[in-house]
This record gives sequence, C-alpha cells and structure tokens, in this order.
Amino acid sequence: MTRVLLVEDHFPDALLLMEWLEIVGAAWEVVYVETFVEATLSWEAEAFDALLLDLDIPDGFGLGLLTRALALVGDRPLVVLSGLADEDRAAQALEVGAWTYVVEGQAAVQELLVLLERSWRLEWS
Repeated sequence: MTRVLLVEDHFPDALLLMEWLEIVGAAWEVVYVETFVEATLSWEAEAFDALLLDLDIPDGFGLGLLTRALALVGDRPLVVLSGLADEDRAAQALEVGAWTYVVEGQAAVQELLVLLERSWRLEWS
C-alpha cells in the first residue's frame, strides 16, 4: 500500500481529499497532519512514499516552506496542493523542486493518482 503524508491546515480540505481518494479506490494510506513540525516528526518516524503539501500552513508559507519540505523528503515526490490556480506560483514551485503543483478539487484526485502512480512504477518498481 502506498503511504502518503498530507500536510494541510484546513481540516475540511484534507477530509475531502481523503474521501475522494477512498471513493476512487486509491490504495493509499493517507496520514494527515496540520503543521510542518508534525510533518517532520511523522516523516522521520515512519516510512512514506510521498508528501502532499499545502504551502500556507501555520508554521510555514510559500517557497521557504517548500524548500524546508524538499530537504525533508529527499528523493521522494513532493506535491504542492493549493486552492489557487496560480501559474506563476506553480512555475516557481516546480523550479524550486516540487514534483508537481495540483489545484485542490475533485479533479486533483485523478491527477494525483495518474502522476504519482506513474512515477512509482518507473522509479521504485
């Protein structure tokens, strides 16, 4: 089973994403935390295949947070989740090293599944 750490400070958004993943039958175990401190502790204590990161959380914001998160995950995929369809922000996130930038919503679930499953097949199989 694929293990994913979700960092999102808005519980309804996190819950909705997890429910959509369940509805589409994703074989993912999603561990949800609200802060980067919690994410760091979880990442270091457990094995995860990817990090899904909101760039606006209580203890971090924007590219500074993304840089810290990239150092944490090493070679594992880091996906930026955002409520904003901001092409400039997305381009900056990709330039810094994010694997992809996904706008939150029901369509995001399919995008996540396709992108990450393809990556795992190529890199870790």
